[in-house]
Amino acid sequence: MTSRVRIAGRRRWELEDVVTVIAYVVLIVWAILALFPIYWLFKNSIEPNQLLSAWPPHVEPRVDRWTLLNYSKLFHRYPIPRWFLNSALVTVIRTGGAIILGSMAGYAFAKLKFWGREAIFWGLMSVIMIPHFITIVPRYQVIVALGWRDSYWALIVPGITGGIGAMFLMRQFLRSLPTELIEGARIDGASEWTIYWQLILPLAKPGLAVLGIFWFMGNWNDFLWPFIVSFSKNMFTLPVGLALLTSPKDTGQIAEVGQQLAGASISAIPMIFVFLAFQRYFLKGITVGALKG
Repeated sequence: MTSRVRIAGRRRWELEDVVTVIAYVVLIVWAILALFPIYWLFKNSIEPNQLLSAWPPHVEPRVDRWTLLNYSKLFHRYPIPRWFLNSALVTVIRTGGAIILGSMAGYAFAKLKFWGREAIFWGLMSVIMIPHFITIVPRYQVIVALGWRDSYWALIVPGITGGIGAMFLMRQFLRSLPTELIEGARIDGASEWTIYWQLILPLAKPGLAVLGIFWFMGNWNDFLWPFIVSFSKNMFTLPVGLALLTSPKDTGQIAEVGQQLAGASISAIPMIFVFLAFQRYFLKGITVGALKG
């Protein structure tokens, strides 16, 4: 009887091992498929254009043929540093504004009690039902009336609050924090600003990281609004500027494929860096939201 139990237990353990191995194989294959486009982008950006048209294509890196010629031509023909600086400035300010103002509004709607709180909140949430593209024309008319067209004001101010989305995300996250901590701080004589700055913000790091990553990627990749409000090349952000690479109307000719890939690589580096730097908080924020939301 004892030997049968041991054999049965051993068979169950072997089955679990097989399932684990299969799961790891699936995850590894999935990760390779997900990362392959990024590898292909950077690999082809540092290879001569002649290799890009070769058939069949070479999947393995040709280290002996690596060159920075595509990047050199790209920087020589276009003001890439200026476009990168514009994108970085707009993205950092708008993301920082969304984190600060969005967390303030989220804290107010999550933990403060005031007259009409729920009515105001759901009134704001109803605005989400309005398609984003409908507001482009009135926003553009306001920018023109203020004389902000083709300026940093036009690029930064309309999205500096993070909108209702930032408020809603932070409100949902802050609702999971224990109210007893806030009440205890009030009893000790802490002001609302002290509670927000010294208590709420440190506890809300996972939610702030999620908000920061989402808004950083959204602002960095934003094309339509900067394209509408800017018309001089020095005011273009990187997505708008890189669109010139495929526009013979603006440049006289279409840039080579290698140069286009080099521009895409430059645009992808900040997003990869930000995600890798904050992925711990990002994953923790999603887990907390899933468990407590």
